[in-house]
Amino acid sequence: MGVEHEQLLDQLPAAMGMVTGRLVRPEEVAALVAYLASPLAGSTTGADHLIDGGAVKTA
Repeated sequence: MGVEHEQLLDQLPAAMGMVTGRLVRPEEVAALVAYLASPLAGSTTGADHLIDGGAVKTA
């Protein structure tokens, strides 16, 4: 793509339209996994959880 790796990572969120302006951090995914595995989410069924910084646009 003709750019350095760090430059690509810096530009990617804006290019993907991520409303947070940054890439998702692994600890954010881990926090959701921990919650879903806990008793606190015992009644959660049939849910989609997108951790994508707003890259996927839904209506």
